Amino acid sequence: MVINKVYPEDIINGIGAGLVLLDKHLRIRWVNKTQSDWMGLPQYLYSKHCYRIFERRRHTCRGCPTLKVFRTGKIHTARRIGYTKEGLKQYYQLTVSPIKDNQNKVIFALELIQNISEKVLQERINSKITHSLKRMHNHLFSVNRRLRRNVERVRELTINLSGMRRILEKKYRKKKNELTLIKEELQDIFKVNRVLSSTVDFKKVTSLITRLTCRLMHTQACILRLIDVQKKSLCVNASFGIDEALIEHLPILKVGESVGGRVAYLKKPLIISDIERDPGLKSAELLKKAGFRSLLCVPVLYQKKILGVITTLSKKKHYFSEEQIEVLSIFASQVAIAIQESKYYDDIHLNYFNTIHALVLAIEARDPFLRGHTERVTRYALETARSLNLAEAQLEILRYAAEVHDVGKISIPDFILGKPGKLTSAERAMIQLHPVRGAEILEPLEFLGPAIPIVRHHHERYDGNGYPDGLEKEKIPLMSRILACADAFDAMTQDRPYRRRKLTTEEALAEIKNNAGSQFDPDIAHLFIKTIQTTPP
Repeated sequence: MVINKVYPEDIINGIGAGLVLLDKHLRIRWVNKTQSDWMGLPQYLYSKHCYRIFERRRHTCRGCPTLKVFRTGKIHTARRIGYTKEGLKQYYQLTVSPIKDNQNKVIFALELIQNISEKVLQERINSKITHSLKRMHNHLFSVNRRLRRNVERVRELTINLSGMRRILEKKYRKKKNELTLIKEELQDIFKVNRVLSSTVDFKKVTSLITRLTCRLMHTQACILRLIDVQKKSLCVNASFGIDEALIEHLPILKVGESVGGRVAYLKKPLIISDIERDPGLKSAELLKKAGFRSLLCVPVLYQKKILGVITTLSKKKHYFSEEQIEVLSIFASQVAIAIQESKYYDDIHLNYFNTIHALVLAIEARDPFLRGHTERVTRYALETARSLNLAEAQLEILRYAAEVHDVGKISIPDFILGKPGKLTSAERAMIQLHPVRGAEILEPLEFLGPAIPIVRHHHERYDGNGYPDGLEKEKIPLMSRILACADAFDAMTQDRPYRRRKLTTEEALAEIKNNAGSQFDPDIAHLFIKTIQTTPP
C-alpha cells in the first residue's frame, strides 16, 4: 500500500481560503495560492499595504481588525468588501490571529480570508422574504380587525332578534293556547342559537341545523341547501332523517326552479300541503316513496342576501301552519348568522395557517438542503395514514401538523442549521428545542389545538430515548409516530451538509426497518415501508 506524502504547503494552498501575513505597518509579507489567485501574483503583492491591494483605499480601514490584533494581541474578526485582481467586488470574512515572538509581542498578523459573497446575497434574499412576511402579517392583522367588527355587528343582530320575541309574545297574547306553543318554540330557538354560536366548524354547524330544525318543528326530516353564487344554483349541504341514497338522487336546483328555487328567488317561505298534488316539485315521486306528504321551505337570509333554503318534511298532509312558518323563519335568521360567522372563522383560520406555513417555507428558503422537505413529509405521512383507514377529520389534522412540524426551526441560527461538521452539545440542545418552540408558536391558534401535540412529539423515539419529553411506545401520539417515519425517511434520502451522501430509497427503508422497535413504532414502520414500496417517492 502506497501512502502519498502530504506537504504543509499543499495543505496551506488547498484549504479553499486566503491566507495573508502582515507586518505591523500592514504590509503584505506572504500570501498563499488561494489569495494569490484572487488578488494577483505574490511579487506584485509583497511589501504593499493591504488596504491598497484588497480594498483599494489610500488609508487604513475604519475598525481595522488587524490593527486591533497588533494593539490587543487577541484574535479579531470582521466583514469587509474587497476587489479581485479583475476588479470584481466581493464580500469577505476576515479572521485575524496574532503571531508573537518569545517575549509575547505581536510581530505579525495572519489573516484568514473567506469569500462569503454568496452568503451575503442569500442574507439579502432572506431579508426580503422576512419583509414580505411582515407585510403579510400586517395585512392579516388588518383583515382580522375588520372581521372582528363584523362579528360585533352580528352579535347586535342577535340582540335585535331577542326583541322580536317580545313583539311576537305581545301579538299573540289573546291566543293563549297558541301563545304557549309559540313561546316554547321560541325558547328552543334561542337555545339552538347558543349551541350554534358555540360551534365554528362549518360542517358541524350545517349538520346541527338540520337536526335541530326537525326537533323544533316536530318533523321527520330536513334538507339544507346552500347557494352556489357562481352557478346560481342550490346544492344539498346537509340533511337529517333521509337516506343517503335518496339524497344522492335529489337534483341540483337552479334559482327559480322547483320549490326550493322559487323560495330562493322570491325570498319568501312556501308550504306544500300535499306533495302528490304539487306539479312544480321536481322530486315529488322520490319524496312520496320515502313516505313524506307535506313540506315547508323557508329562505336563509343574511342582510337580505340569500344564503340558501331550509326544507323540513312531514309524513302528514296539511301538517304546517302559518305560525310554524313564522317560527321557522325566525330560526332561519339565526341559521344565517351562524353560517356567516362560521365562514368568518374559517377565513381567519385559513389566513393564520397560511402565515404559519409561509414561515415554514421561509425556513426552507434559508437552507437549500431543506427545500421541499415539508411537502414531501406531508405526502409520505398522509399516504401512510390512509393505509390505516383514518377518518378524513384525522387526516386533516395530520396534514396541518405535517405542514408546520418544523416551524420551531425559525428560532435556530443559520450557522447551526447548515453546519457541515459535528454539532456541539449546546448546538444539539438548541436543535432539540425546535419541537417545543413549534408547539409554543402554534399554541395561541385554537383551531390548531389537535395538531400541537403531534408537532411537539414528532422527534420522540419508541424506546423513550427521543426528545423533548422522552415519551415511549403508545404514550407518543399515533400521528407523531407516523410523522417520525416520514421525517426520518426524507432526511435520509436528501442531501444534508453533515452527511457524505444521501441514501437510496432502499437503503433508507432498510434503516427504518433496522430501527423498528427502537426509534420507530414497529407496526407503523412496517406499514410505512409497505406504503413507500407501493407508491415510491
